Amino acid sequence: MPSVNVSVVVADDHLPGPKFSAVVRRLKRAGLRVEAELHEAGVLTGSADTGKVEGLRKAKGVSAVEVSGGVQIAPPDSEIQ
Repeated sequence: MPSVNVSVVVADDHLPGPKFSAVVRRLKRAGLRVEAELHEAGVLTGSADTGKVEGLRKAKGVSAVEVSGGVQIAPPDSEIQ
């Protein structure tokens, strides 16, 4: 199954401290491969299989899950810029 990069916003009532850590554990069990934990901002970044994204959105303590889009830029010597 293809993998996507995601940003997860943790709900305000789960910040900071032990509640944040509990959300991280739940998300890992739901399939999130955590790359960064931004405690002060209440955000996690990582990746997950596309089929797991909806489960991440439903996890207790999650406010939002955003799938990152990809961007490709043509090489500098390309005819199309």
